[in-house]
Amino acid sequence: MTKGIEIRDLTIGTGAVATKEWVAVTNIREFLRRGDEVSQSPLLGAQRSIDLRRRDCIAGLLKGIPGMRVGGVREIIISPHLAYGEAGIPGRIPANALLRCVVELIGIRKCSAVLPDDWIPGKILMVSHYREMNDEQMNWSLTLNERGNSRLAFFKRLQSNHQENPILSQFPIQLEVEDAERLIRQAMDLPDEMAENCVAWDSGFVDNTGGTVIRDNRTGARCMVVQVMEGGKNLCIFGVHEDSRKFLESRFYKTLEQLIRPHLESYAAGTSS
Repeated sequence: MTKGIEIRDLTIGTGAVATKEWVAVTNIREFLRRGDEVSQSPLLGAQRSIDLRRRDCIAGLLKGIPGMRVGGVREIIISPHLAYGEAGIPGRIPANALLRCVVELIGIRKCSAVLPDDWIPGKILMVSHYREMNDEQMNWSLTLNERGNSRLAFFKRLQSNHQENPILSQFPIQLEVEDAERLIRQAMDLPDEMAENCVAWDSGFVDNTGGTVIRDNRTGARCMVVQVMEGGKNLCIFGVHEDSRKFLESRFYKTLEQLIRPHLESYAAGTSS
């Protein structure tokens, strides 16, 4: 057995065997040692596709899933150094946390592409706000589905020993279904309501040559990125001038700020202490 993980099969599957040459399609629930569930919010769909050929998830899962049969359920106890280590995931997983994962193997594939059935039904809104490297303000992104489940993520770059260490914090936010649907409609209406302040992603006027920061190359205005998807396909994706008065006074932005501001202030105070 691999050092750092413990495996117990709760249900032995009857289908094909997952090996390191395959992509595993899974349902995964994550728990801390004391039993608290810390599973990722299924904003994009309950299923997770894990490419066992590459490191696109924690090492404990890459080492613990091979050998499962489709239809099986496996409990994998993962030591911190094969999970999220000293960094953890602020707001979700503490530092140096032992992780207990319950993995259901739904299927295996050769292709790692996300398929339409993998997505949660309904529309998904993603809003991203990126800053320059030397900007004191943090990057953030909000992902929201029509059912009202959302996840707010903050990104901050810290310099340590002449190296850049990205810090990620995630916070769940629950909205009423009506409020979530309204916010998504407002996002989709922005290009019609303020065409002069929006730039379509495929217009040729989006400038992202400066790294993560997005600008309208006609004016140099810095943009938030707004994207609405359904079934894995874009319904719209555009940049909106983040300092535009019309945008800042819009119902969409005011609602967005009410959702984000308390978490932003709390997180900023915590990281500066």
